[in-house]
Amino acid sequence: MNPHFIFNSLNSIQQYVLANNVEDANRYLSIFASLIRETLENSSSGKISLIREVGYLTKYLELERMRFGDRFDYEIEANGLEMESWIELPVMLLQPYVENSVRHGMRYKTEGKGLIQIHFWREFYTIICLIRDNGPGREESIRIKSNQHIEYQSKGMDLSQRRVDILNMIFEEKVFIEVTDVINDYGEVAGTEVKIKITQPTNENSN
Repeated sequence: MNPHFIFNSLNSIQQYVLANNVEDANRYLSIFASLIRETLENSSSGKISLIREVGYLTKYLELERMRFGDRFDYEIEANGLEMESWIELPVMLLQPYVENSVRHGMRYKTEGKGLIQIHFWREFYTIICLIRDNGPGREESIRIKSNQHIEYQSKGMDLSQRRVDILNMIFEEKVFIEVTDVINDYGEVAGTEVKIKITQPTNENSN
């Protein structure tokens, strides 16, 4: 998890306290504490159930939504797959890509309200996660970031890809990631889409 997220979260709590906004401070602190606890618990495991992953991403996005002053909404749809106990995902595989949508898609969005959509579905023994935002897109984000300090984020994405490579070497389940631009009806870039495919063991009962 990006250490800047932890710093920004603590700063948000401080701002709520200074503004004497006790209700939001308590709510933010409660979600933040739960998220950190789950992060520590998950770090000792190699996999996480889909229902726990959905809960984890929900907490993360809710904190970021509060921190951004409700400048974006989010949707997470698992199509009932979260109730399938046989579905397990590599720990902390999805969060960095969701964080990227927040840090660059929502942060650099200048018009209209932001939206991050996370959809899960199944194709045979493959679980697919689609992360889509309506931010400025990759090229515009790169242009904006060109004059900013982005060392950590660049390393973060690089480390995520390295981790995927290691997972594909070690485990039977394979992970495939595809990043594309979202194109609207006018042929314009209208966001970024990350499709993550995670195969499941074929000897598990998925019926």
